[in-house]
Amino acid sequence: MHKMKSEIEKLTKNEKTFLRCIVEHGNLTDNEISKITKLSNSTCSRIRRTLEKSIISEYIPIIELHKVGVNVFLVITFQWNVFNDLQLTKKTFAKLKADPHVVFFANGEGSVSNSVLFMAFQNLEKCYDYLKKFREEYGKYTQNITTLLLPSKEIIKNDFTEIITEMLKEESK
Repeated sequence: MHKMKSEIEKLTKNEKTFLRCIVEHGNLTDNEISKITKLSNSTCSRIRRTLEKSIISEYIPIIELHKVGVNVFLVITFQWNVFNDLQLTKKTFAKLKADPHVVFFANGEGSVSNSVLFMAFQNLEKCYDYLKKFREEYGKYTQNITTLLLPSKEIIKNDFTEIITEMLKEESK
C-alpha cells in the first residue's frame, strides 16, 4: 500500500533545519535563526513564509499556568449523541471551540466516549459552576460524561515539541 508523505517528509533539508531551530528555541527572529543555523537571512525569511503557509499555524508561549492564576484543569470525556443533527453539532462544537476555558477539544473513537475537552479555570468554584452549566446545556445531547480534576501545578508535560523533534531526527537518517 502506498503511504502518503507527511508534511515533514516533504520539507527540504534547510526547511527541516529551520523548523528544528524554532522547535528547540521558540519564536526567534529570522536573524537569530540565521546565526544559529548558518542559513542566510533571506533564506530564513523565505522558509518562514513557506512554513507559515503549510505547517506553522501560530507561535504560542508555554506558560506555567499556576503562576498566572490558572489553578485547575478539568478533563471531560463524553459521548456526543447527535452527530446526525449536523447543524446542532456544528453550532455546539463551534461554541466549545470558542470558549476561553477550552484548551484542547477533539473527537475520536472510544469504548464509551468520542469527545474530549481539556479546560482550565482559576479555581474549583469556577470549575464546578462551569461543569454544572455544561451538564445543563449539553446533558440531553450526551451520555457517559466523565470528569477528571487536575491541579495545574501537577501538570508534568504540556507541549508537542518533542514529537516534532523526533520526527525531524527520523527524517534526517
